[in-house]
Amino acid sequence: MQKSYALFFREAAQALLETMDPDLRERAAQIGGMNTAYIGTARDIHLDEAFEALIVNSAAELFGKAGKRRALFVVGEAGSGKTTAVEKHILKRREFAPRTAADGTEYLPLIPMDAPKPLTVKGLAKEGLKAIGYEVNNPRLLATDLFELWKDQLRERRVLFLAIDELQHVLRGDTVKELQTVADVIKSLLEIPGWPLHLILSGVPELAGFLDQSGRSNRQLKERSKVIELRRMTFPEDIPVMTKIVNKVVAVEAGLKPDTAILREEFVHRLLHASSGAFGSMIQTTRHACEIALRRESATLGVDAFASAYALESGCRPSQNIFNAGDDWKDILPSNSLQELVVEGRNMPQKRKKEGK
Repeated sequence: MQKSYALFFREAAQALLETMDPDLRERAAQIGGMNTAYIGTARDIHLDEAFEALIVNSAAELFGKAGKRRALFVVGEAGSGKTTAVEKHILKRREFAPRTAADGTEYLPLIPMDAPKPLTVKGLAKEGLKAIGYEVNNPRLLATDLFELWKDQLRERRVLFLAIDELQHVLRGDTVKELQTVADVIKSLLEIPGWPLHLILSGVPELAGFLDQSGRSNRQLKERSKVIELRRMTFPEDIPVMTKIVNKVVAVEAGLKPDTAILREEFVHRLLHASSGAFGSMIQTTRHACEIALRRESATLGVDAFASAYALESGCRPSQNIFNAGDDWKDILPSNSLQELVVEGRNMPQKRKKEGK
Protein backbone atom coordinates (compact mmCIF):
# COMPACT_ATOMS: atom_id res chain seq x y z
CA MET A 1 0.00 0.00 0.00
CA GLN A 2 1.42 3.36 -1.03
CA LYS A 3 1.95 6.01 1.63
CA SER A 4 0.10 9.28 1.24
CA TYR A 5 3.09 11.61 1.37
CA ALA A 6 0.93 14.47 0.12
CA LEU A 7 -1.15 14.14 3.30
CA PHE A 8 2.01 13.96 5.42
CA PHE A 9 3.27 17.18 3.85
CA ARG A 10 -0.01 19.02 4.38
CA GLU A 11 0.02 18.04 8.05
CA ALA A 12 3.64 19.19 8.48
CA ALA A 13 3.06 22.43 6.51
CA GLN A 14 -0.11 23.20 8.47
CA ALA A 15 1.80 22.80 11.73
CA LEU A 16 4.45 25.17 10.36
CA LEU A 17 1.81 27.70 9.29
CA GLU A 18 0.34 27.77 12.79
CA THR A 19 3.70 28.93 14.22
CA MET A 20 4.01 31.85 11.79
CA ASP A 21 3.05 35.47 12.39
CA PRO A 22 -0.20 36.59 10.70
CA ASP A 23 1.64 38.77 8.15
CA LEU A 24 3.83 35.82 7.13
CA ARG A 25 0.76 33.62 6.73
CA GLU A 26 -0.83 36.22 4.50
CA ARG A 27 2.31 36.44 2.40
CA ALA A 28 2.47 32.64 2.09
CA ALA A 29 -1.11 32.59 0.82
CA GLN A 30 -0.33 35.35 -1.68
CA ILE A 31 2.81 33.65 -2.98
CA GLY A 32 1.03 30.30 -3.22
CA GLY A 33 -1.73 31.84 -5.31
CA MET A 34 0.74 33.74 -7.47
CA ASN A 35 2.76 30.61 -8.29
CA THR A 36 -0.39 28.64 -9.08
CA ALA A 37 -1.61 31.10 -11.72
CA TYR A 38 -1.06 30.04 -15.33
CA ILE A 39 0.03 32.53 -17.98
CA GLY A 40 -1.46 31.59 -21.34
CA THR A 41 -0.05 32.68 -24.71
CA ALA A 42 -0.59 31.95 -28.39
CA ARG A 43 1.32 28.69 -28.00
CA ASP A 44 -1.55 27.35 -25.93
CA ILE A 45 -3.72 27.41 -29.05
CA HIS A 46 -1.41 24.83 -30.65
CA LEU A 47 -1.35 22.73 -27.48
CA ASP A 48 -5.15 22.85 -27.28
CA GLU A 49 -5.42 21.61 -30.84
CA ALA A 50 -2.86 18.84 -30.27
CA PHE A 51 -4.46 17.57 -27.05
CA GLU A 52 -7.91 17.67 -28.64
CA ALA A 53 -6.58 15.68 -31.60
CA LEU A 54 -5.23 12.98 -29.25
CA ILE A 55 -8.57 12.71 -27.44
CA VAL A 56 -10.63 12.54 -30.64
CA ASN A 57 -8.22 10.04 -32.18
CA SER A 58 -8.53 7.76 -29.16
CA ALA A 59 -12.34 7.81 -29.39
CA ALA A 60 -12.15 7.25 -33.17
CA GLU A 61 -11.16 3.65 -32.50
CA LEU A 62 -14.81 3.02 -31.57
CA PHE A 63 -15.87 3.90 -35.11
CA GLY A 64 -13.22 2.07 -37.06
CA LYS A 65 -9.57 2.69 -36.39
CA ALA A 66 -7.53 5.44 -34.71
CA GLY A 67 -4.90 7.29 -36.75
CA LYS A 68 -1.38 6.01 -36.21
CA ARG A 69 0.10 9.38 -35.08
CA ARG A 70 -0.51 8.72 -31.40
CA ALA A 71 2.65 10.24 -29.86
CA LEU A 72 2.85 13.97 -29.15
CA PHE A 73 6.33 15.36 -28.47
CA VAL A 74 6.31 18.71 -26.61
CA VAL A 75 9.83 20.11 -26.72
CA GLY A 76 11.45 23.22 -25.29
CA GLU A 77 14.60 24.43 -23.59
CA ALA A 78 14.93 24.19 -19.81
CA GLY A 79 12.80 26.94 -18.31
CA SER A 80 10.53 27.19 -21.34
CA GLY A 81 7.52 26.20 -19.24
CA LYS A 82 6.79 22.94 -21.07
CA THR A 83 6.13 20.92 -17.91
CA THR A 84 3.74 23.56 -16.56
CA ALA A 85 2.00 23.88 -19.93
CA VAL A 86 1.49 20.13 -20.28
CA GLU A 87 0.19 19.88 -16.71
CA LYS A 88 -2.23 22.75 -17.33
CA HIS A 89 -3.62 21.22 -20.50
CA ILE A 90 -4.05 17.87 -18.77
CA LEU A 91 -5.91 19.42 -15.84
CA LYS A 92 -8.24 21.50 -18.00
CA ARG A 93 -9.52 18.49 -19.98
CA ARG A 94 -12.49 16.72 -18.43
CA GLU A 95 -11.71 13.75 -20.67
CA PHE A 96 -8.69 13.02 -18.45
CA ALA A 97 -10.68 13.13 -15.19
CA PRO A 98 -11.06 9.99 -13.02
CA ARG A 99 -13.73 7.52 -14.13
CA THR A 100 -15.73 4.70 -12.60
CA ALA A 101 -16.05 1.52 -14.67
CA ALA A 102 -19.21 -0.59 -14.96
CA ASP A 103 -17.88 -2.95 -12.26
CA GLY A 104 -17.34 -0.03 -9.86
CA THR A 105 -13.59 0.13 -10.37
CA GLU A 106 -12.13 3.64 -10.36
CA TYR A 107 -9.50 4.39 -12.98
CA LEU A 108 -7.54 7.25 -14.53
CA PRO A 109 -7.65 7.56 -18.34
CA LEU A 110 -4.35 9.48 -18.22
CA ILE A 111 -1.31 8.63 -16.13
CA PRO A 112 1.51 11.22 -15.74
CA MET A 113 5.03 10.12 -14.84
CA ASP A 114 8.64 11.31 -14.95
CA ALA A 115 11.23 9.41 -16.92
CA PRO A 116 13.80 7.85 -14.58
CA LYS A 117 17.43 8.92 -14.65
CA PRO A 118 19.34 7.20 -16.11
CA LEU A 119 16.71 6.00 -18.56
CA THR A 120 16.64 2.22 -18.97
CA VAL A 121 13.91 -0.18 -20.07
CA LYS A 122 13.75 -1.71 -16.60
CA GLY A 123 13.75 1.67 -14.86
CA LEU A 124 11.07 3.06 -17.16
CA ALA A 125 8.84 0.02 -16.64
CA LYS A 126 9.27 0.14 -12.85
CA GLU A 127 8.49 3.88 -12.80
CA GLY A 128 5.47 3.29 -15.04
CA LEU A 129 4.13 0.56 -12.77
CA LYS A 130 4.69 2.77 -9.74
CA ALA A 131 2.76 5.61 -11.41
CA ILE A 132 -0.33 3.42 -11.75
CA GLY A 133 -0.03 2.18 -8.18
CA TYR A 134 1.33 -1.29 -8.90
CA GLU A 135 3.91 -2.52 -6.40
CA VAL A 136 6.79 -4.62 -7.78
CA ASN A 137 8.24 -6.76 -5.01
CA ASN A 138 10.31 -9.20 -7.07
CA PRO A 139 13.79 -7.72 -7.73
CA ARG A 140 14.69 -10.68 -9.96
CA LEU A 141 12.23 -9.76 -12.69
CA LEU A 142 13.99 -9.05 -15.97
CA ALA A 143 13.49 -5.83 -17.94
CA THR A 144 11.42 -7.65 -20.57
CA ASP A 145 9.19 -9.17 -17.88
CA LEU A 146 8.63 -5.81 -16.21
CA PHE A 147 7.88 -4.15 -19.53
CA GLU A 148 5.29 -6.79 -20.48
CA LEU A 149 3.78 -6.52 -17.00
CA TRP A 150 3.55 -2.74 -17.43
CA LYS A 151 1.75 -3.06 -20.75
CA ASP A 152 -0.65 -5.60 -19.24
CA GLN A 153 -1.40 -3.27 -16.34
CA LEU A 154 -1.98 -0.30 -18.67
CA ARG A 155 -4.75 -2.33 -20.30
CA GLU A 156 -6.02 -3.80 -17.05
CA ARG A 157 -6.35 -0.32 -15.52
CA ARG A 158 -7.91 1.21 -18.65
CA VAL A 159 -5.13 3.75 -19.24
CA LEU A 160 -5.70 5.47 -22.60
CA PHE A 161 -3.04 8.20 -22.31
CA LEU A 162 0.46 8.16 -20.85
CA ALA A 163 2.35 11.44 -20.23
CA ILE A 164 6.11 11.04 -19.71
CA ASP A 165 8.11 14.12 -18.70
CA GLU A 166 11.88 14.69 -18.79
CA LEU A 167 12.37 12.25 -21.64
CA GLN A 168 15.62 14.03 -22.55
CA HIS A 169 17.39 11.41 -20.47
CA VAL A 170 17.12 9.29 -23.59
CA LEU A 171 19.77 11.53 -25.14
CA ARG A 172 22.34 10.63 -22.51
CA GLY A 173 22.70 7.03 -23.51
CA ASP A 174 26.28 5.88 -23.93
CA THR A 175 25.75 4.03 -27.17
CA VAL A 176 23.63 4.13 -30.31
CA LYS A 177 22.30 0.74 -29.23
CA GLU A 178 20.85 2.27 -26.04
CA LEU A 179 19.14 5.05 -28.00
CA GLN A 180 17.72 2.50 -30.41
CA THR A 181 16.44 0.39 -27.52
CA VAL A 182 14.49 3.32 -26.10
CA ALA A 183 13.06 4.05 -29.56
CA ASP A 184 11.89 0.45 -29.71
CA VAL A 185 10.34 0.80 -26.24
CA ILE A 186 8.31 3.88 -27.20
CA LYS A 187 7.21 2.26 -30.44
CA SER A 188 6.21 -0.85 -28.52
CA LEU A 189 3.97 1.23 -26.24
CA LEU A 190 2.22 2.50 -29.35
CA GLU A 191 1.70 -1.05 -30.61
CA ILE A 192 0.07 -2.78 -27.63
CA PRO A 193 -2.29 -5.36 -29.20
CA GLY A 194 -5.91 -4.24 -28.95
CA TRP A 195 -4.96 -1.14 -26.98
CA PRO A 196 -4.19 2.06 -28.99
CA LEU A 197 -2.33 3.92 -26.25
CA HIS A 198 -1.60 7.63 -26.85
CA LEU A 199 1.62 9.19 -25.54
CA ILE A 200 2.51 12.75 -24.49
CA LEU A 201 6.31 12.97 -24.33
CA SER A 202 8.13 16.11 -23.23
CA GLY A 203 11.79 17.10 -23.16
CA VAL A 204 14.46 19.37 -24.62
CA PRO A 205 14.49 20.28 -28.34
CA GLU A 206 17.14 17.66 -29.09
CA LEU A 207 14.43 15.12 -28.37
CA ALA A 208 12.82 16.00 -31.70
CA GLY A 209 16.15 15.26 -33.36
CA PHE A 210 15.95 11.79 -31.83
CA LEU A 211 13.09 11.09 -34.26
CA ASP A 212 15.48 11.69 -37.16
CA GLN A 213 18.00 9.10 -36.01
CA SER A 214 18.73 6.42 -38.53
CA GLY A 215 17.13 3.04 -38.08
CA ARG A 216 13.85 1.44 -39.01
CA SER A 217 12.31 1.87 -35.52
CA ASN A 218 13.10 5.57 -35.48
CA ARG A 219 11.54 6.12 -38.90
CA GLN A 220 8.44 4.23 -37.80
CA LEU A 221 8.32 6.26 -34.59
CA LYS A 222 8.53 9.50 -36.57
CA GLU A 223 5.57 8.35 -38.68
CA ARG A 224 3.62 7.84 -35.47
CA SER A 225 4.44 11.22 -33.91
CA LYS A 226 3.60 14.93 -33.86
CA VAL A 227 5.94 17.63 -32.52
CA ILE A 228 5.21 20.99 -30.85
CA GLU A 229 8.10 23.30 -29.97
CA LEU A 230 7.84 25.84 -27.17
CA ARG A 231 10.45 28.12 -28.70
CA ARG A 232 12.69 30.70 -27.08
CA MET A 233 11.37 34.24 -26.75
CA THR A 234 13.29 36.67 -28.96
CA PHE A 235 13.96 40.39 -29.28
CA PRO A 236 12.22 42.46 -30.55
CA GLU A 237 9.37 40.17 -31.66
CA ASP A 238 8.27 39.06 -28.19
CA ILE A 239 8.85 42.27 -26.22
CA PRO A 240 5.20 43.49 -26.49
CA VAL A 241 3.70 40.24 -25.19
CA MET A 242 6.30 39.88 -22.42
CA THR A 243 5.67 43.49 -21.31
CA LYS A 244 1.98 42.65 -20.92
CA ILE A 245 2.82 39.49 -19.00
CA VAL A 246 5.19 41.30 -16.61
CA ASN A 247 2.50 43.87 -15.94
CA LYS A 248 -0.09 41.13 -15.32
CA VAL A 249 2.12 39.21 -12.90
CA VAL A 250 3.00 42.34 -10.94
CA ALA A 251 -0.38 44.12 -10.88
CA VAL A 252 -2.87 41.23 -10.95
CA GLU A 253 -1.11 38.28 -9.35
CA ALA A 254 1.01 40.13 -6.77
CA GLY A 255 -1.19 43.19 -6.31
CA LEU A 256 1.77 45.54 -6.65
CA LYS A 257 2.24 48.70 -8.68
CA PRO A 258 4.82 48.26 -11.45
CA ASP A 259 7.40 51.02 -11.65
CA THR A 260 7.34 52.58 -15.12
CA ALA A 261 10.97 51.54 -15.57
CA ILE A 262 10.17 47.80 -15.62
CA LEU A 263 7.65 48.23 -18.44
CA ARG A 264 10.12 49.88 -20.79
CA GLU A 265 11.43 47.99 -23.79
CA GLU A 266 15.05 47.98 -22.65
CA PHE A 267 14.19 46.54 -19.25
CA VAL A 268 12.03 43.74 -20.68
CA HIS A 269 14.87 43.03 -23.10
CA ARG A 270 17.18 42.67 -20.08
CA LEU A 271 14.72 40.25 -18.50
CA LEU A 272 14.62 38.23 -21.71
CA HIS A 273 18.41 38.17 -21.91
CA ALA A 274 18.82 37.21 -18.23
CA SER A 275 16.42 34.29 -18.79
CA SER A 276 18.13 33.20 -22.02
CA GLY A 277 14.78 33.61 -23.75
CA ALA A 278 13.11 30.93 -21.61
CA PHE A 279 9.46 31.90 -21.17
CA GLY A 280 8.96 30.07 -17.88
CA SER A 281 12.17 31.47 -16.40
CA MET A 282 11.08 35.03 -17.23
CA ILE A 283 7.86 34.50 -15.31
CA GLN A 284 9.67 32.86 -12.38
CA THR A 285 12.14 35.75 -12.07
CA THR A 286 9.28 38.27 -12.18
CA ARG A 287 7.42 36.39 -9.45
CA HIS A 288 10.60 36.13 -7.41
CA ALA A 289 11.05 39.91 -7.69
CA CYS A 290 7.44 40.35 -6.52
CA GLU A 291 8.14 38.12 -3.53
CA ILE A 292 11.13 40.27 -2.59
CA ALA A 293 9.03 43.45 -2.86
CA LEU A 294 6.34 41.88 -0.67
CA ARG A 295 8.94 40.93 1.92
CA ARG A 296 10.25 44.48 1.89
CA GLU A 297 6.67 45.74 2.32
CA SER A 298 6.99 47.82 -0.82
CA ALA A 299 3.84 48.73 -2.73
CA THR A 300 5.81 49.28 -5.94
CA LEU A 301 7.95 46.80 -7.85
CA GLY A 302 11.08 48.34 -9.32
CA VAL A 303 14.35 47.37 -10.96
CA ASP A 304 16.09 46.85 -7.61
CA ALA A 305 13.85 43.88 -6.76
CA PHE A 306 14.67 42.25 -10.12
CA ALA A 307 18.39 42.81 -9.52
CA SER A 308 18.08 41.16 -6.09
CA ALA A 309 16.08 38.25 -7.50
CA TYR A 310 18.59 37.64 -10.30
CA ALA A 311 21.53 37.83 -7.88
CA LEU A 312 19.96 35.12 -5.72
CA GLU A 313 18.97 32.95 -8.68
CA SER A 314 22.29 33.16 -10.52
CA GLY A 315 24.77 33.72 -7.71
CA CYS A 316 26.40 36.44 -9.81
CA ARG A 317 28.67 39.19 -8.53
CA PRO A 318 27.36 42.79 -8.86
CA SER A 319 29.50 43.33 -11.97
CA GLN A 320 27.64 40.44 -13.68
CA ASN A 321 24.12 41.49 -12.72
CA ILE A 322 22.27 42.10 -15.98
CA PHE A 323 19.59 44.25 -14.33
CA ASN A 324 21.82 46.99 -12.95
CA ALA A 325 24.82 46.74 -15.29
CA GLY A 326 25.74 49.60 -17.63
CA ASP A 327 25.32 49.80 -21.38
CA ASP A 328 27.39 46.64 -21.87
CA TRP A 329 24.75 44.40 -20.23
CA LYS A 330 24.22 42.51 -23.51
CA ASP A 331 27.82 41.27 -23.28
CA ILE A 332 27.10 39.53 -19.97
CA LEU A 333 26.37 35.83 -20.49
CA PRO A 334 23.89 34.38 -17.97
CA SER A 335 25.63 31.01 -18.29
CA ASN A 336 28.82 32.62 -16.90
CA SER A 337 27.13 34.22 -13.88
CA LEU A 338 29.30 32.28 -11.40
CA GLN A 339 32.54 32.71 -13.35
CA GLU A 340 34.07 35.39 -11.08
CA LEU A 341 33.24 33.38 -7.97
CA VAL A 342 34.65 30.16 -9.45
CA VAL A 343 37.87 31.81 -10.61
CA GLU A 344 38.40 33.44 -7.22
CA GLY A 345 37.78 30.11 -5.52
CA ARG A 346 40.39 28.41 -7.68
CA ASN A 347 42.94 31.13 -6.98
CA MET A 348 42.28 31.24 -3.24
CA PRO A 349 44.68 28.38 -2.26
CA GLN A 350 47.57 30.10 -4.09
CA LYS A 351 46.67 33.45 -2.52
CA ARG A 352 46.63 31.91 0.97
CA LYS A 353 49.94 30.21 0.28
CA LYS A 354 51.55 33.50 -0.74
CA GLU A 355 50.16 35.17 2.37
CA GLY A 356 51.51 32.33 4.52
CA LYS A 357 48.11 31.31 5.82
